Parts: sequence; structure tokens; C-alpha cells
Amino acid sequence: MIKTSVLALALSAVFAAPAMAIPAADLDQLGQGLDVTYTVLDNTQDDWVTFRAKIDFTNQSSKTLPATGWSIYFSHIRMVESVLTDQVKISHVNGDMFKLEPTANFVPLAPGQSLAIEFDAANWQVAKTDVMPNWYFVSEDQGQTITSLITSTSNRVNGLVPTKPSEELPFVADFSTPQQWKRYGSAAITDFYDPFTAQDRYQRNADLNVISNANGVIPTPAEMTLGTGDVTLDSTWVIVYGNGYEDQAMFLANQLGITAAPWSPTTQKRINMGWGQVNINGVQKWEEAYNLNVDAASEVITIGAADPAGALYASQSLLQLIDGNKVPAVQIADAPRFAYRGFSVDAVRNFRTKDSILQLLDQMAAFKLNKLHLRLADDEGWRIEIAGLPELTDVGATRCHDPEEKTCLLPFLGAGPEGSPESNGYYTAADYQEILSHAAALNIEVVPEIDIPGHAHAAIKAMEARYDHYAAQGNMAEANKYLLTDFNDTTQYLSVQMFTDNAINVCMESTYNFVDAVVSGLVSLHQGVQPLKTFHFGGDEIAGAWINSPACQDFIANNTDGVNSVSDLSRYFVERISVITANYGLDMAGWEDGLMHNGQVYPRSQMANSQLWGNAWQNIWEWGVADRAYNLANNDYKVVYNHATHLYFDHPYEPDPNERGYYWAPRFTDTRKTFGFMPDDVFANADFTRAGAPITKAEVVASAGVKKLLKPENVLGLQGSLWAETVRTEDQFEGMVFPRVLGLAERAWHTATWEANDNAGIALDETGRNTDYNKFANLLGQKVLPKLEQAGIAFNLPVPGGVIENGVLQANSTFPGLTIEYSTDQGASWQSYDHLNPPAVAAGVQLRTVSGLRASRVATVN
Repeated sequence: MIKTSVLALALSAVFAAPAMAIPAADLDQLGQGLDVTYTVLDNTQDDWVTFRAKIDFTNQSSKTLPATGWSIYFSHIRMVESVLTDQVKISHVNGDMFKLEPTANFVPLAPGQSLAIEFDAANWQVAKTDVMPNWYFVSEDQGQTITSLITSTSNRVNGLVPTKPSEELPFVADFSTPQQWKRYGSAAITDFYDPFTAQDRYQRNADLNVISNANGVIPTPAEMTLGTGDVTLDSTWVIVYGNGYEDQAMFLANQLGITAAPWSPTTQKRINMGWGQVNINGVQKWEEAYNLNVDAASEVITIGAADPAGALYASQSLLQLIDGNKVPAVQIADAPRFAYRGFSVDAVRNFRTKDSILQLLDQMAAFKLNKLHLRLADDEGWRIEIAGLPELTDVGATRCHDPEEKTCLLPFLGAGPEGSPESNGYYTAADYQEILSHAAALNIEVVPEIDIPGHAHAAIKAMEARYDHYAAQGNMAEANKYLLTDFNDTTQYLSVQMFTDNAINVCMESTYNFVDAVVSGLVSLHQGVQPLKTFHFGGDEIAGAWINSPACQDFIANNTDGVNSVSDLSRYFVERISVITANYGLDMAGWEDGLMHNGQVYPRSQMANSQLWGNAWQNIWEWGVADRAYNLANNDYKVVYNHATHLYFDHPYEPDPNERGYYWAPRFTDTRKTFGFMPDDVFANADFTRAGAPITKAEVVASAGVKKLLKPENVLGLQGSLWAETVRTEDQFEGMVFPRVLGLAERAWHTATWEANDNAGIALDETGRNTDYNKFANLLGQKVLPKLEQAGIAFNLPVPGGVIENGVLQANSTFPGLTIEYSTDQGASWQSYDHLNPPAVAAGVQLRTVSGLRASRVATVN
């Protein structure tokens, strides 16, 4: 095979015969009959630079795939660099969209024939979910563009998307060799990760043991003492509440199926709820603090809270303690570690419905998380209705095959030619306000994010559609009012997600008209429901835009605000939107890289908001950027720790090709890792490089420009994030979030005695952390996860560990208490595993975890 040169492709295009259209009926037959197999061949061929893959086409239809008249559009998350055949060419469209089409050398593919296409693409692909589904044919028939989904690449079975990648992406070949599951392979750089075996998992879980009748609350209360005896809740109980606590009393009453009434003397079994002073270690606590006392002797439960939020959290702790209908005698005094305990949801890459968000809010409140950071706009979509700008949702909330993106966005991330339920959708004003109302009742603040100036492809295309509409009427003033594009800008750039046009032009006044209109629209949506406090502008991953923009050249030449070059434009933009948001009385937030440039933090004194925080996220240890959180805090910005190595839940649970998710920061993040995050000593969390090589705190500190947090009072709290490129269905979403989010909730609420604290000079107590995790894992396995199953939450089921010792199966789980099953007949039948009476087995026994009707991936013990 030879690599197709650019010149050869150009000449083949010039001398190719005119394309003949394929009739729609024939195209449909080809779509239904073309068998596609995608195989990663070698990720290690030239460390980090490129990997080699192969696409196999087998024509199982009754029609010949002709020499011309067709193309195939498909999503591919890596840039295709070169094609190793002269029969087809592959060109980049935009974002992750690519176009495969025949060259003049293409040999028609008759029924039964096959064609193998090898190519090189950037970086690597080591997981099945790196490959996107729903490839499709395109042809022009009598002036009409026709499309046909290639059924073999469809991610739907009986109309549904399976949860497991192996079932969802059956056209992706298995990753069965190290060259396929590793990213590097030379002596210069080694990828230390291999898929876990059953034996590996058994060793990783070896320090865990089953605790009989685990009792407790997640997140762990500051003070908790178990008494003797218990109370039995039934319909005869009543909640009596004090002034200001009615909503929380009604919430608890509805959960328990009992009545609630204003306070009055009563001798019946009761739950008293009202104000109470909360002291922990002799210090009085206020916001969100509570006391919970279950008195078995008098059959009285008392909730005394410093505010209504504290009463809600006392109720959540009580609900967790219920086993059947019994509650153990207990005394709890509790208050949060951090005021900000957040979770961010990417509702753009794949849409999360209103009902999905409402269910998430219920679970966030159950574990005392109080901020929902909702990302509503990105390159691939716009998900919120804004009054006066209907194009944002008319165009930006839908994906389909429209190369000019006049009516919809391209079908990024495997949406297919007509889009999908996951790619299309937005929150109407009524939807969004229902979310706000539900959040407010659960003490959760919604922080909306509109990512600008980068990650704005959807907004740009929507406003270009608006421009075209008014320009066609000759109304140029209205056409230009919210335009985000300098049509004369010849700058060429490529964003991280391979967009060539995703940065709004910050030199045009119409851009600020647009930002003002969006902020005003959000303020109006929140008004009367949950008043908007903070606008999150994103600001992350801005590519090299604006260099050749005449609008920017003119702006720089005539500017008096200290903008002397293109490199000053991002700072200017942030300062402008700071003023816009401050004019609405809002605080502002952004991702860390939106508040700095080349490591220099923008002057806080130039920002108009009374509070401005940054989400510190990019902490790949060996890159020397883990100090960004400290840099912001020391420069008087508030900071939310959102570190990718521990708190990004789009990463896999294991380094296995069959696990869902990207892996650009750590190779994997499991619940134990999130649980072990230490906010008071960020550098002490250093463990491994991306390649899996050990790395120490000392090494990270040595490469850091800012080596110490000088202003810890500027740390607001913690946040976890779920990015949704590979997450399509609700089950997939829940599996990626739960149970890792419980580890986040634990660290955001509770300070453990084993944690390192840099300012206090306290080192990590590894033994203490392992002991604490064992308690946490038992509580999850025995109590919390079964309740999530009953609530319909499809949490991730861990694959068990196992070994055979002297002919006897020893098996374990990262959550002791979850049911493990084994099979000795290759999955034909399954039996429950009893660790007290382990069975005699032979090599080849299979293991899985089950909960309800769901099962984990299967492990084989050899």
C-alpha cells in the first residue's frame, strides 16, 4: 500500500468522471447492506503522534457500490492524517465530522466483495467508545440530497442504545493486543496500563473486608454516636415543625408517608423539627448545620437546624439511616466542610432531558450537594430557550445532515443523518423553570454556563442563520445586531475538538450585544423562581483565533483599553462581560484558563463582580499546570477544585477498552480515587502520570511555578464534572456519575483525619485512608447502592476480583456487600458467591456483579 499524496488526490478529482447520483432506493439498500468493521491496528507505531486503524467494507447488499455518486459521513474524534489506499480519500469537514469518498481509482464494490482501508490518525484510540456510531451515505439525486444510515454502524438495538460499549458499538473490533490498548510502545515512553484481570482486581480489593451490618451516613457527619435500640416508623408518627421549617417538614413527611403539622404539644410518636443551635467541637455552626437525635426510649426524633437547609440535610441523614422501617438510636451534630459542593453536567454534547436533571437533583440533595453547574451551550449544541433569539434553539439544538449548517448543526458525535433523541433537544422556558423550582426546594443553586468565547460553534452558526434571515429582508441593522462572525477573518485555527470556527469575535460590538441579551434572558428565566446569582462564561480552550481578523486589527489600532495585540483580547473580553454581568448584579465564574493567559492571571482588580471564581481543572501532574488553582486563589479569585485527575467522571472506571469514556487526564478514575482526594493539599494527590508512571508530590512541586496556597480562604469547595461526548442514554449517564459522585460528596462535606494538609504540615495517613474507605465501601455495598437500585438509578456495577487458591474460588468487590455471581459453564447458568463458603472450581470460571436485573462486565479467572 502507498500513502495517497495531496497532488494525486487533486489530480484524481480533476480527471474523475462526473458523479452519477444513486437512486434513493438503491442508497437505502446499500445503507442496510454495507457491513462496516472498524479496527484499531496499532497505537504505538510512533508514540503519541499517530495510530493506525482500518475500516473494512463488505457489501452484503444486492446493489453494487458504484465508482462515483456517493460519500460517507462519519464522526471521528482524531484527525485523519493520511489514507493508505488510492481508492478513497478522507477529508475533514469540521469538528469530529469527516467525509469519505471514492477517488478516480475506486473499484466498484459488487455484492459479496470487500474493501480494506487503512489510515493513520492523530494520537491514539484505546477504547471502543472512542469510535462514534451512525455513519451514513450521502448522494445527490435529481438536485436533492439524500442520505441513508449505514445500519451496521447504528448504535440502536430495537430502537434503544445498549448500555455496554461492546453491545452499543458492535462494528468496532475487539482490542485484544497491547498495540491496541496501549498509547505508547518505545523505550522513550512507556504506557504502563493493561486491562485489569480478575487477579488484578482481587489484589486491588485485598485490603477490603465485609463489615457486618454496616451503619452510617454518606457523607460522613462531623460527629455521630450510635446508641442502643431503635425506633420503628409507621403511619402513627407525625412531624411537628417550627416556624420557617414547613417545607422541609413536608418533604420528610412525603418521603415517610406520614403527616406534618405546626408545632404543638403532643405525646404521640413524633419527629420534632425546628431551629436549634449546632455546636461541633465547641464551635457554633450556622449555614446548613443540624443536630439529629433519635431517642429510642421515648420514641422521639429531634431535628434542630441552624437554617432550613440544615433541616433538609438532617432529613436526608435520617432517610439514609432507615433500614426497613427501623432507625437506630443515634446522635449527630453536622455541618459542611465547604459552602460549595457542586456537580457539573454537560447537557450539550448529548442532551440530558428535564426529567433526567430532576432525578439528578433528587440524588444530589440526598448526598448534600448544593450546586448544579449546568453547561447549556457548546460547539455541538445550544440547549436553553432565550427570548428574542429563537435561532439559538431552532438551529443550535438540532443536528442533521446540512453541510452549510443553515437549518441545523452537523451530526457531531455520531448523531446520524437525522440526529437522535440524544443529540436533539433543549430546555424550554417552562422546562428550565421547573428545574429551577425543584432545585430551590432542595437547597441547590443552579449555575448556568454559556461557554464563550471559545466552544461557541453552535451560537456562531445560529447567529449567522439570524443574519441571513434579516439580510434577505434588507434589514442589515437587525442582521448585524447579534452577529458573532467577522466574515473577512482569514485566521486558520483548530480547536482541541477540531473546530475551525468556534471562537466568537471579541472585537465586534455585536458580540457584547449578544452576551447582554443572553445574560438578560437567563436573569428573566430565573426571576421569581430562583433568582440568578452567578453567570458562568466558560472561557476554556480558546484556539488561536482573531489573528487575521480585520475587525480585530481595526479594534487594536483604535483601542484605548490597553489592548495592544491579539494576546490581550481574551483579557479584554473577560473584563467586558464582567461589567455586563455586574450590571445585572451577578457574580461571575469561568474555567481556570478563561481567567489567565500564558500562566498570567488577569488582574482581579479589573473585574467588576463582587465575587468571581474559577474552576481549577487541568492538573495533569507531569505538565506543570497543577498549580493553577493556587495561582488563582493567591491572586484573590475564588476557586472551586474541579481537578480532572480525580473529579472528571467522563473517564473510565478501569483502564479497559470496554469501559466507557475518554482518558485524556488519568487513564481511569474509580470511586476509591475520588474518595481519596485531599483538598487541603492539592499536590499531595499526585499519584501517576497519564502513562501510569508513579509521580510524587515533590516532583510536582518542583515543576510548579506557584508552590503553596497562601490564601486558603479563597477555596470555595469542590465540584465533579460529567462531560458527555460518549454518554448517550440515561443509563449510561447514571453509570458514569454513580457511585463516583458519592466519593465527591464525601470529600466536599467531610474532613477526614487521614487527609494531608499542606498549610498545617500534616502528611497523608495511607493506612487511615484505607480503613476509612473500607467503611465507606461497605456502607455503599450494603445500604446505599441497593437503595439507588430501588430508586431506578443505574449505577456502575464494578467487575469483581477473583483468584483460585487450592482449587477454591476467592472473590471480592470494591463494594463489599454487592452480590457476586459465578459461572462454571461459560455463562449458561449463574450462582451466588458466598465468601463464607467459597466453592471449588476449575480455571475458566466466570465472575460478575449483579444488582436487580443488571449485571457487570464478566471477568474470567484463569
